[in-house]
Amino acid sequence: MSQFHVLIVDDEIHSIRGVQAGVNWEKYEITSVYTANNLRQAQEVFLNHKVDLLLCDIEMPKGSGLDLLKWVREQYSETEAIFLTCHSDFFYAKQALQLKSFNYLLKPVDYQELEEVIQEALDKIKKDREARMVEESYLQLKKSHYTVMEERFWLDLINQVFPATKETIEKQLKNYHLSYSDINTFLPILFHVQEWKEDLSVHEEKVSQYALKKALAEIVEEYHMDGYVLNLEDGYVLMIIALEDSINLKEFKENCNQFVLEFAEFFLCDLCGYIGHQVPIEELVGMVQALHEFDRNNVTVSNKTMVCNNQKKSLCSLPLLPTADWTSLMKSGPKEKFLESINLYFTNWRKADENITAQSLHLFYQDFLQLIFYVLQVKGIQANQVYSQNLLTEKPQRVLKSLNSLHNWVIYIADVAMDQLHLPQEKGSVVDIVKKYIHDHLGEQRLSREDIANFVYLNPDYLTRLFKKQTGLSISDYLQLQRIEYAKKLLLETKLPVSEVALSAGYSNFSYFSTIFKKATKSNPMEYRKKSLFSEKSL
Repeated sequence: MSQFHVLIVDDEIHSIRGVQAGVNWEKYEITSVYTANNLRQAQEVFLNHKVDLLLCDIEMPKGSGLDLLKWVREQYSETEAIFLTCHSDFFYAKQALQLKSFNYLLKPVDYQELEEVIQEALDKIKKDREARMVEESYLQLKKSHYTVMEERFWLDLINQVFPATKETIEKQLKNYHLSYSDINTFLPILFHVQEWKEDLSVHEEKVSQYALKKALAEIVEEYHMDGYVLNLEDGYVLMIIALEDSINLKEFKENCNQFVLEFAEFFLCDLCGYIGHQVPIEELVGMVQALHEFDRNNVTVSNKTMVCNNQKKSLCSLPLLPTADWTSLMKSGPKEKFLESINLYFTNWRKADENITAQSLHLFYQDFLQLIFYVLQVKGIQANQVYSQNLLTEKPQRVLKSLNSLHNWVIYIADVAMDQLHLPQEKGSVVDIVKKYIHDHLGEQRLSREDIANFVYLNPDYLTRLFKKQTGLSISDYLQLQRIEYAKKLLLETKLPVSEVALSAGYSNFSYFSTIFKKATKSNPMEYRKKSLFSEKSL
């Protein structure tokens, strides 16, 4: 239901009161009737309240009704106006019409006639509102369509769906109803979320990446830049800015740096930005590829924006691996001395080498594994009895993405090897990692012993023996125990249906969940929830 608000302006109080009393306002869905005695008071009402219809005298001290309507037309163009005046002078009527007043009635006004005119004015306001809504919907639809077409064009260009020649690009722009005819160059900026500092589900990662895209799009809009923001593969967002002139690179880099720092802090992640060069549109694909390569070889810097340079790094290198020393330490121990030597190696590597690249990490990875496998073999231990298949046959990408990740991984692999070589005392580091991984993935129905073992790069049988030795439970028993505990927590602390509790705890079969739950708690899920609630009320 429409609701309307009216303002009556007249310097004569009795005239205002007469109109207030003479019109059946509720009949016309008018919920508010404001009054004012002069132009200034009327303006205050407009500034503080919504006014759909203005009923106004013409001649008033301190500003006429015509002056008021002129101001209203400049500030509140959707308001309709009806003049109520003693003057039948055509000069006034002409000015009122020029200011697009809805009608012009003479005093003393006939209230039945006034109500009819008010009804006509409100009908016009309704029609105008509907027309604006239709227009806004159309414009929104048109904008949405344009946005989809623009995104499709940029993705097709970056993914090389069509050749990146000037002629082909111009043809595709026409096909997508886009135009960049006045633009000389385009500046790509690649943003990469290197790591989330908290374990996120796939859905949570997508939401966070959408937040990154949305934040960048808002910056483009806020600074009135002609640009577009694209989601690429996981963790990557590309901003493309169309430019007619050269950009102030120093200032732009500082702004990007500020954004990167704020986003990384708020979303608990490591984020890097890479600014390319201003290039013609036909060279944009090559520039974006150069940014990806720049990012691939950035294994030491986080939470910063860098400008891509065309100079290639010198051939990657790494400090000579102290093979003899590390072999000796592995054979004889103690473990602490071996781990200390590894830490010192990485510290010196980080300080001494400015050309650490992704290839540097790969080379070290291969040499270090060769050393580990050699010592295990000398001691009569098969590597595949200790480590999982993904360590032996695949390069773990999450390990090779940065020098810090590689350092942490090397310490972990060395720790496991030394434990196997020297039969250590009870130690919980690997088991603690496994427990945390299980806790973070309870909702995954297909979480298996092999999945868990692959995450810690250990042979499933070896991990099972180690886990049971330190906890007294097999991995599958521990997983089920944690799932039941999580289900109990959801039953007590939420109002989720039992079926959703089962899914959240990792059980797709509701009947099986109820059976397992009753076996563990002596009650089915609904009984458990009711008993717990009854116990709380009894306290």
